[in-house]
This record gives sequence, structure tokens and C-alpha cells, in this order.
Amino acid sequence: MVLPWIVFLDLDGTLWDHLDVSATFPPYSKLSNSIISDAKGVRISLLPEAVDFVKWVRTNGGLISTCSWNEYEMAYKALEAFGLVELFDFQKIASHPKKYLLMEEVLRQLREDGKPVNPNRLFYLDDRDLHIKEVKERFPELTFFQMWKNGTNFEIVKKSITSRLAETE
Repeated sequence: MVLPWIVFLDLDGTLWDHLDVSATFPPYSKLSNSIISDAKGVRISLLPEAVDFVKWVRTNGGLISTCSWNEYEMAYKALEAFGLVELFDFQKIASHPKKYLLMEEVLRQLREDGKPVNPNRLFYLDDRDLHIKEVKERFPELTFFQMWKNGTNFEIVKKSITSRLAETE
């Protein structure tokens, strides 16, 4: 039996380059597959390899959830403009910084659906470590990747996740 695993992915500074999509002004216009613009001309670009990473998670049997401290409407509309909504199993975007609550909602839903995820098969990607103390208090076995720090990128994360999954089978 294949054990479930899940990635919680931050949006600002992790999926896209903008550091606060809640400060932008919808509607968004798609300029290319990797760039959208808000109503005032502010550009938001997907970070290199981000979409490939999300697809890799799905292709390799993982679940993926957004996990973002943003105004829901703005972040969701940006995901829609990029055409990415359907790539995520869960949309967890809230106007509060308590990301562990967003993770708990997803994990509760999975348990109720008969698909519990072992704590050592939880992965969290964020460009900042601002939330990690609270998250680790709830999920001490979770693996955290601070994106872009010390060369951490999506390729390194894929290798690390693959290794961790092999250890926890």
C-alpha cells in the first residue's frame, strides 16, 4: 500500500515573485504562461520551476495544498489567472498568519475521508521561516524547506522529498 504524503506550499515569494499578492488590485490579466498583471500594471511572475514542482508532486502520488497568509479573493484570483487552481488538491488561503491552522484543516479533512497522512510525510515550503515555530510545535516531524535560503530550490526539494519518502515507507 502506498502511504499518502502532502506538500503545503506558500504562495508569496515561493510560487510567485510578488511578496504580498493581497496588496495588488484585481482583475488580473495574463501576459504569458508565467506572468500576470494587476489592474494597476503590477506584474506577478511565477518563479522558475514552481509549476513543474507542483506537477511533480501530483505525478509522484503526493497531495498539494496552498498554505498562504493572504486575502483569499486576491490570491485565488491570481491562481485562476495563471490557470493553476486545478493543480492543487486544497486551497488554504486565509487572512491570518496561523498556517498550522490551515494545515490542521487539510489533515482533518483527509482523516475524515479515510486518508490520514503520517506526520513524517508532511512537507512545508515557504520563503520565510516566520511561521515555522508554531507549525513545528503542532507537527514536529514535518519537513520544512525555506526556499531560496542556502541555495534551496525546487530541484533540491524534490530530491529531499524523494529521500524522506523512501525512509518512511
